[in-house]
Amino acid sequence: MLFVLEPTLARRRNGGATGHSDLAHSGFAPAFWPLAVATTLAVALYGGYFGAGIGILMISALSLFGMGDAHRVVALKNLLTGCLRGVAVLVLVVEGAVNWGYGLPMALGGLVGGYLGGMVSGKVNRAVLRGVVIVIGFGLAAYYFWTLYGAPELHIGGE
Repeated sequence: MLFVLEPTLARRRNGGATGHSDLAHSGFAPAFWPLAVATTLAVALYGGYFGAGIGILMISALSLFGMGDAHRVVALKNLLTGCLRGVAVLVLVVEGAVNWGYGLPMALGGLVGGYLGGMVSGKVNRAVLRGVVIVIGFGLAAYYFWTLYGAPELHIGGE
């Protein structure tokens, strides 16, 4: 939801300006840095524990707090998510909780997908990228909701 609302919140933060400002002018008041740090920490804790959608959450949080648009924050997002996932993986490896038969192919797929996704996302129109991410996110949420709760039973008439 944060990813969907980010353009509107960014316009409010920038005083109604619709364009994307330079990084030097896109920040917010220093009084809000504790909120930014707390939000980023919450996203990191979620990402270390669960991980699903962490890239989009981190991009949304960084963009919301004036770190730049989706194209500008990808490098910082990669650094932060790499660190938080690295810590999570280290804990799992030390605890012996990794099934390497599944873990190695997943790690390889994540590296290849991340590399290819980074190449493609830098060349795609911002509005198109945002639209695709939103459609995929809501589509997956609907699929998993449907899978978990199934089709509703319809009662027709007095049955």
